[in-house]
Amino acid sequence: AALGFMAERAKSRKTVEIKGASHVVMTSNPAAVARLIEDAAQAK
Repeated sequence: AALGFMAERAKSRKTVEIKGASHVVMTSNPAAVARLIEDAAQAK
């Protein structure tokens, strides 16, 4: 809930919720994080 609040406050364009992910999501789910970064890099 706290991270969702922070994403909303930061006006996140896309928020991805990964059930069961640890607080170090880039370690526990690197493929999902990489996809999000790639999508952001290609966005206009």
